[in-house]
Parts: sequence; C-alpha cells; structure tokens
Amino acid sequence: MAGAQNELSVAERRRLREEERRRAAGAGQAAPAGSEVAIAELANNPRNAREELEGLEGLAHTYSESGVLQSLAVIPADVFKAAFSENAHEVGDARYVVIGGNRRLAAARLAGLEQLPVLVNQKATTRKAILIAAATENVARQELKPFEELATIEELKAELGTYDAVAQALGKSAGWVSQRRRLHNLQPEVRKALEERTEGMTIELARDLGKIKDPEQQLAAWKKEKALAAARAAEPGSGKAAAGKPKAAKRLPKQSGDSASSEPDTTTKERRDACAAAVAAFEGDASRLHIIALQLPTEPDEAVALASHWLGEAGIGASALSLPSLTGDEGHERQTRAALALSLAHCEIHLTNAGPDDPTHARAYLDWLATHADYQAPDAAHALTA
Repeated sequence: MAGAQNELSVAERRRLREEERRRAAGAGQAAPAGSEVAIAELANNPRNAREELEGLEGLAHTYSESGVLQSLAVIPADVFKAAFSENAHEVGDARYVVIGGNRRLAAARLAGLEQLPVLVNQKATTRKAILIAAATENVARQELKPFEELATIEELKAELGTYDAVAQALGKSAGWVSQRRRLHNLQPEVRKALEERTEGMTIELARDLGKIKDPEQQLAAWKKEKALAAARAAEPGSGKAAAGKPKAAKRLPKQSGDSASSEPDTTTKERRDACAAAVAAFEGDASRLHIIALQLPTEPDEAVALASHWLGEAGIGASALSLPSLTGDEGHERQTRAALALSLAHCEIHLTNAGPDDPTHARAYLDWLATHADYQAPDAAHALTA
C-alpha cells in the first residue's frame, strides 16, 4: 500500500489529503491551528472596517512567487452567523470567516492560489468578542485608514458602552482613542484633504485641526498649512520647482559678520543638514541639547522659523510648534520632534551669530551634533568661527 501511495502524483496525493480533510470536517472536526484551508471555504468578513483593499496586484505577484507565509485569523462561519445574523447571507456556505487578513485573502484569490494557512480563533464566540478580535488584529497591523479606525472605535463603543472600555479592549490609552475621535470634528473640506492625502495634510495635522471646534477657524488653519506646504514644494531641490527656472537659494539666518549675504556657507549648510536629519530620525534622549539651548539668548521667532523648516522637511508639520496644540500628552511623538527641532534651531542661530564669542556653548552644541547627529566638523577652529 505504501508503494502504491508513493507512485501517486503530487496532485493525486493533494486530492486524497483534501478528501480526508473534508471527511473530518463532515464529522464535525475543525481544522487544527496553522493548517491550510481551501480558499473556496473562506469568506471575507462582511463587517470588515477596511472599505478599500489597496495594492492587491503587487501583493498577488508576491504570493504567486512565494506563497502566503502569514496565517489568516479566522472563526467558524456558523459562529459568525450566530453572532451577526444580519450578515449571514453574505457568508453563504463558507466554512470560515476571515477576521484578520482580508487583504491577504483577496490578493491570494487574485494570484490564483487554492489554499491558505489559517489560525482558527476558538475563543471569539460572541458578537463582542468577534468585534474586539477583528479590531485588535487590524489596529495591531496598522491596516486601517484614519476614518476606518474611527469607524472601528465607534462600532466598539456601541457594543462596549464607553470609550474607556474601547481603549482597554484594544490595549490602547484613552488619549489614543481621543485623538482619533477628533476626526469627527473635521469640516468636509479638511476631511476630503485627509482622505485624498492632499499635500500638506497628515494624520497628525488632521487631529490637531480636529481640536478647533469653530468651522471657520479650522478651515483658516488648514488653508495656512496648505499654503506652507505649497511654498515648501516650490523650494529648490523639492523636485516641484518650475523646470528651466534658475533656482533661488534658501533664505536662512545670516552668517556672523556678513550683512550682505543670506546664503549659508558650506560648514553651516553641512551642520544644518545634520540637524534636519536628526529631526527626522533621532530616537535618543535630547536632554543635553535642551539644556544647552535653554541657556542661549536667541530670537524666538527666528528659531521657530528654522525649526518649522526642518519639521516640514521631515513631514511632521510646523503645527507641532503651535502653542494651542500643546495640551496634555496627546501628540507626544510630534511634540518631542518639535522640541528637538526648536533646540537645534536655537543652537544653530546662536552659533551662526555669536559662535566665536561664546566658545563654551558652541563646543557643547558641536559635541552633541558629533555624538548624536553623525556630524563631523571640518576642523574645530573653523567650526567655532563659522
């Protein structure tokens, strides 16, 4: 019998295994965790928060080459139907409903795959448990767009009763939920800009704008940010300046002892490039930099302008420096970046204007750059007199 089994083709052996699995299913046995299930037996979650499944073609190509390596999270279809009788007809005769991995399922179908690895969630047996399991899966994988995330929060709130309960169920803070609820307050024009990913709009900015309850003030704030984004896009090196036109130099604070030129010298430019990179990527403790900056008598508006420039280049947005937005701990990551940019700007402007006359602060600042921002001055003497 073993010899005969070895003579079977791969396709025939696969067919026999499938028949054995179907017989087991008919006997009431569920697929073990980590097993493969025929795609025909899987149904998309009718209540999936994702309104659009994007990038399927590229994912399908990957799957056709390498297969699907990450298992889909599923629950038995009869469990889903019992919990959501209003969606039962959308599940049909499927054996399982996918609660985590609907995009993977769609891409696998597009790739023409026949089977997919699944993990069966045996604990999610109630309406509430299924909603939480699906939401947790999507939130953890960061698969939801901002308004899909908001819709998920509201659906859970209707089931759980309070937003605090939603935060606890998702393993998030109350502030995390509160930030996303601000999107309710967005005016249609601002909401459309976020949905269409208009230049200058970020999810962080949208949440900040959501704090502004007055419609006209909110629209005015957005138009100001959009104008700043357009100005940045037109700057030299952005790739969006008019073709063939001579590129103007960026207007940065003047060099010490140079009243005629506003262009930074090579040393200053290299230093400020290091600052811009730090604003975009630095992850450490900037306490030493803040201590240095707090002791410098720099013109505040000039420092804010330079910091705003770096924040814009990093895609964070100058609104992170807005005083009305500094409430509580919300937007902590953006505010950390803003504080870093502002301290760097204070140090930069002071070094530009008074470096030779204040070598103590200059050395402390340059030491921080060399340690944390991958900057190496051409030579110490020149750096202090730049």
